[in-house]
Amino acid sequence: MVKINFSKKGDADQDVLIVPVLTGTEKLPGLPDNITNQLKSLLSAEDFQAKAGGTAAQRVAGQKIVFVGLGDREKLTPEQAKTTGAKVWSDLGNVSEKSVGLWGESVKPSILLKLTEGLLLRNYLDSRYKTGEELANAKKKLFSTLTVIADTDAALRREIDELTKITEAVHYVRDLVSAPPIDLKPEDLANEAAKLAQTYQNITCRVLNKKEIEAEGLGLLAAVNRGSAHEPRLIILEINANKKEKPIILVGKGLTFDSGGYNLKPSGGIEMMHIDMAGGATVLGTIKALAMLGSKKKVIGIVPATENLVSGEAYKPSDIIKSYSGKTVEIRNTDAEGRLILADALSYAEKNFSPALMIDLATLTGACRVALGERYAGVFSRHPEITKRLEQASKISGDKIWYLPLDELHSEQLKSKVADIANISEPSRLMGASSGAAFLSFFVKEETPWAHLDIAGPAHQSVEIEAWNPPSGATGYGVALLIDLITNW
Repeated sequence: MVKINFSKKGDADQDVLIVPVLTGTEKLPGLPDNITNQLKSLLSAEDFQAKAGGTAAQRVAGQKIVFVGLGDREKLTPEQAKTTGAKVWSDLGNVSEKSVGLWGESVKPSILLKLTEGLLLRNYLDSRYKTGEELANAKKKLFSTLTVIADTDAALRREIDELTKITEAVHYVRDLVSAPPIDLKPEDLANEAAKLAQTYQNITCRVLNKKEIEAEGLGLLAAVNRGSAHEPRLIILEINANKKEKPIILVGKGLTFDSGGYNLKPSGGIEMMHIDMAGGATVLGTIKALAMLGSKKKVIGIVPATENLVSGEAYKPSDIIKSYSGKTVEIRNTDAEGRLILADALSYAEKNFSPALMIDLATLTGACRVALGERYAGVFSRHPEITKRLEQASKISGDKIWYLPLDELHSEQLKSKVADIANISEPSRLMGASSGAAFLSFFVKEETPWAHLDIAGPAHQSVEIEAWNPPSGATGYGVALLIDLITNW
């Protein structure tokens, strides 16, 4: 985690200093004269216009100064500031052994906070699988301390401290999602949950193994696992378990690798299927963030973890499986497995914990990614109040959502002639995201406050969409969204 220092105006002697500049600025009060003179020179020569996102790196008396444009004060939004903070990261150069400062006197606190957030989120590297000079050069771009130079009050310092902890949790999720399946099997994901319980006193962890899963009647989870040599796990991670109140429950899909089963995925898609546990990773990361923040909310994270592979024992199209709820499911497609393990987990959570709120997250459908791209998660719910709260949390966190339909038509098309329900609709190529959500709704009571988030798009970027994420790779989407939702629930 990056260490944050706070310094008062005039103390700007860091090796690298970031100076935000609004359009029309002629002088920044408190900024050392030599830096102010350099800024005036740049502005008068029109080499730097302070337009949004523009940067100019200068060296002043041995100190590297990175002027960053914010544009017009009246048009500047917090999200634009967050994007600018992320983009300026690439202009810092090699900073691993240098001190980095952020001049905050020229902007209001809300903008300073978002600049800091963007900078911290982008300051990330998955260094586990690179070697040699490439790795060494990449590490040089990471800073370990950041000094915020402004007359900050206690409230702003607290907010910056909180976003630093949330950022650490986002980076943790990125690491989990990026791990190859050889290093992150169901038991490894369970071990990660156990480590959280060992690290934070207010977290408890219970893990059901294969025998316990079968004994509990989690038939869908057990069926999906049948093709794998690695046994399934049901991870139950709880924070503030002793509180006498109904919990908020987070359920995350934990497919550590999804081949599609007998409905095998093709080349060009199967290579990315180690990320199919992003929902489960987000649940673990959110619990971690809540613990670091000292949250008093009672929250339970449930992650059904398995692989979906092909073998002589694997489940097959046309199988009929009994779920934890007692409903039977016709398997029309073994590549629609995420909804199966989530269905058992949702039923288990509802029966055993009586949630005040239940949210599930899953890289559930390619259809949602096709519809919304890699910026938005699809939200499905029968409860308008939850959707409203999620929209509010989305605006604050920057994790974007889009409401998608969930109605009787989607449920009707899941009817089966041989079982209570089929795991995909007919015709199967239509309404894929809504069909997946409708399937899950069969396993959640109408009165239970529940929403489904399909994060197939934003969990992983193939190209740069949000500047604060790596140019490609896991994003850690959902942690900030859930933290805001839970905090204000």
